[in-house]
Amino acid sequence: TINLNNANKINQANSNNNTLTDQNTNNNEDKQDNPQNENSKITNTSTCVSVGEIWNDNLKQFDGANLLQLIKYATNSTVTPNDISAIKNRTINANTMRSYNSSKDILVTLGGLQWTPTYFSQDTNGNPILTLWLSHSSGTSPFNSGFAPSSSSSSLSYPDNMYGTSYIRAVTLNNGGWYTTSSGGGSGSMATKSSSHKYSKFTITENNNLVIADYLITPAYVDWQKNQNSIFGIKLPNESWIKYESDSLYGPNMNFTNRNNYDAWKNDLIWLSSRSEVGDTDGSGLWQISINQRSDSSDYWTRSADWQVGSYAYAMAPSIDRGVNWILVNQYQAVRPALHLNLAKAVTSVKDIWVYTNFFSYNLNRVLKYVSGNNTTATNESLLSSLSSTIGSGAIRSDAIKTNANKVTDKVFINANNELVIKFGGLSWYATFLTKNTSGQIILTMWLADSGQLYSKNKVGSTPYNKYGSGTFNSGSPPYSNGSTAISNNYGNNYIRTTLLSSGNTTSVFYPYTKTSTNKTAMGDFIISPNALNTQDALNLQKSQTAKSTLGFRYNLPNESYSNLINYSNPYKALSLSVSTPNYTSWQNDKLWLPSLSEVGLGSTNTISTNSAASNNLRTAGLWGLSTAQRSNTNKTATWLRSGHITDKNLAYTISSDGLDYGYETIDTQNGIRPALHLNLTLACQYAT
Repeated sequence: TINLNNANKINQANSNNNTLTDQNTNNNEDKQDNPQNENSKITNTSTCVSVGEIWNDNLKQFDGANLLQLIKYATNSTVTPNDISAIKNRTINANTMRSYNSSKDILVTLGGLQWTPTYFSQDTNGNPILTLWLSHSSGTSPFNSGFAPSSSSSSLSYPDNMYGTSYIRAVTLNNGGWYTTSSGGGSGSMATKSSSHKYSKFTITENNNLVIADYLITPAYVDWQKNQNSIFGIKLPNESWIKYESDSLYGPNMNFTNRNNYDAWKNDLIWLSSRSEVGDTDGSGLWQISINQRSDSSDYWTRSADWQVGSYAYAMAPSIDRGVNWILVNQYQAVRPALHLNLAKAVTSVKDIWVYTNFFSYNLNRVLKYVSGNNTTATNESLLSSLSSTIGSGAIRSDAIKTNANKVTDKVFINANNELVIKFGGLSWYATFLTKNTSGQIILTMWLADSGQLYSKNKVGSTPYNKYGSGTFNSGSPPYSNGSTAISNNYGNNYIRTTLLSSGNTTSVFYPYTKTSTNKTAMGDFIISPNALNTQDALNLQKSQTAKSTLGFRYNLPNESYSNLINYSNPYKALSLSVSTPNYTSWQNDKLWLPSLSEVGLGSTNTISTNSAASNNLRTAGLWGLSTAQRSNTNKTATWLRSGHITDKNLAYTISSDGLDYGYETIDTQNGIRPALHLNLTLACQYAT
């Protein structure tokens, strides 16, 4: 270990024992590896317990099973998405974590990179947080922007080794902000966060809980970084972000706490560890890390500045016998950042019934309790058996499902309108209908809760959706001027079905729902097409659905049923859509499909006073028994239905954005895309983990 009382530091700056040779002092680019090619791993993995990737970037959500396993390893406690009380108000260092796991460290993958948990604590809001440290250095970078530092810079406005205005913080770690480009802050530059940066997924928030960064906590909410107790005896610059401390706490001229931007790093989502956190030797720091955790292939930067000279910062040596080195800040050293994961927010967000290649049994159990109104502890098997008896040969509509769901104490899946909302594959769906197929398996029909999800879920690359999640019924081209000579609103041929919801569109946000596998590892394996339900309860017959009896119309509507030769003629125009129309019945084989006007109902403004109450309810709420809230589209745009207009082949029916009324639009206009699907709950429970 270097003797820190050595007064000849500056003269020894080029010693091979103290620094690496500057690779290119005129090149300020971060010398980082391609993260897609790097394999950040603790060298001796036999001394570790491992957790796989806890974030699914395709589905924009956490893997519930892996996340809960990570928490079990780190805290020796079992939590559920509905109860994290067992891990509140606790502090656990890496040494204690090892004691929980047969003296083994923990490895976990987050965002494609491998991390090791080092500390478990609470933020200032009482949220349990887990501090993760990159398990191995990733590329190299200078601490400053490459300019020659001055030993006397500590007395200037912006010391060369002040982390808050460092290049490594603003650019290398992609936190953005102002950094110095000459000694003492004589010049500087403003960095902006780059979406293509290797750490962008950890630094760029979207405030929609669809990116990793939205689940991270900054040091501003961490007390042990606000005022960190140094292991060195006196405080080291950059270790605490607290401002305006006494000079007596620091080495000569090294109190930076009254300088502008000293504490800028407190608002960063990813940051360098300090010497006091890592420790000089095995188990000596706040984190109590092991030799295996601290070892690396080369020296790696900490955020801690030297206690005497403004041109040096500390770097941890790659092996325990070398301890810590002081390095000129324009030299290239390895980079090994850390972050705080908000476990309270991450665990609470684990509401999806599907993660990666499996159903999450815990959440499936919750869904079964909701739809059956069962508020007791029960297995999936017993809940399915009870549901089968309740359904019998009939079905349970959405209004009854809502009543059942609100009998359950656990309200996590219940929204502000008291509706049951199920997260499946990263999208939220309403539970609209519950019935059985011909094999007696329980089938849950679900309808996309709002179209706005499609835009935020499909932002990467080109997207067919605007901010409202809208699209055209056809491809956007003007339809035939004479709607009587060509069938433009045939759902079997329309753009929504053949492109947006197509199983062949691998770039679509809906592709995971249509993809199938040979071993029940894809969502599409559990979604059945309408033709598999052609003998289900008469309320939901899609084979011979009739708007005449359901809605009280004089004629049936095109596209509502997929079978039976029906003539949709009327006194004004002969539409003649039927099974003989090319592709008219093809949607019967689809995993995803638009609902019909008969299924969703006409809305509460379309009751008929002369009808019976039962008829009015059917006309208003449709075959599914929907509420106005379910029919409404929260992004203020109407919703396309598959039902073609009764007289004009260039029009298709819609439900108004507020859910109160129905209407129709020319098929080249933009309206919300909200498909529905039939989920085989029985099969899902069989393969759940």
